[in-house]
Amino acid sequence: MAQADTDIKTNDASSSKETNNLGLTPTGYEREKLDRLLKILDNGFGMDSDKVEESSVRKVKFLDAKKNVQSPQRVKTFYVESWPEVKVKLGNTIRPMSGSRHLIGGTPITVETAVSLKHMIFGSWASQVHFFSTEWKKSTVNFYDISGPFSFGLQTLRSGSRGLVLAIQAYLLKSLIFDRQFASLALIRSALQPNEFERKRALVSALCQILWKVGDNRRCCVCLQQVARCFPNDYRCRDDGITEKILLFEFKNYKDLEMFMNRHWTEFQREGNNGCIMFLYSIILSRTTEKIYDDLQMEEDDRKRKLLTDNEDCSMALLNLLTTGIATPYLHNNNLIYSEDAKVLAKPRRGIQVRSTIGFLYYDKTEQQNARTEVGSMLKTPKLPIWLTSTNGQIGLLFSNKIDLVSDWRVENRFSLHYYTGLAAHKPCILDIETRHGRTVRGHTTLTRRKEDDRIPSMEHIVMTKWYGAAIKWQGCDPFF
Repeated sequence: MAQADTDIKTNDASSSKETNNLGLTPTGYEREKLDRLLKILDNGFGMDSDKVEESSVRKVKFLDAKKNVQSPQRVKTFYVESWPEVKVKLGNTIRPMSGSRHLIGGTPITVETAVSLKHMIFGSWASQVHFFSTEWKKSTVNFYDISGPFSFGLQTLRSGSRGLVLAIQAYLLKSLIFDRQFASLALIRSALQPNEFERKRALVSALCQILWKVGDNRRCCVCLQQVARCFPNDYRCRDDGITEKILLFEFKNYKDLEMFMNRHWTEFQREGNNGCIMFLYSIILSRTTEKIYDDLQMEEDDRKRKLLTDNEDCSMALLNLLTTGIATPYLHNNNLIYSEDAKVLAKPRRGIQVRSTIGFLYYDKTEQQNARTEVGSMLKTPKLPIWLTSTNGQIGLLFSNKIDLVSDWRVENRFSLHYYTGLAAHKPCILDIETRHGRTVRGHTTLTRRKEDDRIPSMEHIVMTKWYGAAIKWQGCDPFF
């Protein structure tokens, strides 16, 4: 019997040596580790010896695999940034259903702030009798159908809000075409056919960039409309169904602004939420009324101290505020010291001080040839080939997908520009421009040149304010204006 035991031990020792030679753990090693671990769990961590002796009952038990025992599971928690919106299709536009959600947080607007907003928009003498028109109230920031020719475009109406929407469209194109992390020729060509995610992201980026730029890259304010009013009736501010229901959300960090706009960007698209009016209020409060009055460079009793014209169109100051972040009513570069009569001005007229990201072009056929409005090079040659245009009082948008167009003169010999208005009746329009040879020889007398100028469409005139004498061919539509 003793001989058998010795043979078993020698066999175990030889087997352990063989396993060690093979790189495997010896027999019984894993069992010893498990026994030590069970002792630690039985005794507990940091317990006294008396308590260890009392806790002799094993706390860790192995359930029988044959028994169908369900161990309790922890309920998973999740967070939802925004619930899916129910949308309806109205013509060529897809927009969310009407009705406001319950907004959490925000500061209710005060009577004083509401009065200052109306004074800034309509003028202090007309704020009690003038309200937003029906077209302004219907204006929202909505895309066209993604299957149409303008999947990148925002819809506009024939009202004064078109300038505001097209300014947002300019920054939206900036995000779609030029703000890509990885740029390639194929991506640039397909930038005007975005999917739902790309154009939603571009719209949020456009709204944030405008508000942050207007707030001097330090702060901004977002206005959203709720159902309940924020202050009781007051003789200083006549109710209009909009201004007295605003909640104010202030941000001092751009990341926080992006997170907030990602959750609430549909508030500017909802029917009945007055999206364009809310964004106009947001721009004014982001810049603050004091700074806007200083930008306007006008006296207290001046009747032009307002951001909308008598026809409720966007004034030049408001367009400059949207594109450059400063509400100056002038288009020249730097400061103007002398008047047209070569007289020293009492106060210098502050114009555009730095090169703008989005440009601006202006032409009005009713102006005299020797008294036309001149646009400075800070707006004519922006950082990106995107221009807001004012042609005979009609706001439009010219853009190109070639960023070298504003940085390399050789690209300006032959190029194409897209023209977009956002109107439902507008067709895709591309202008092929050639500047090397230019137009044919014009008449030698003043009368013949004037007759030839009258036959040139105003749209070509506004292009020639930037590229003088350019030859223009129209693609996709007939010459207009």
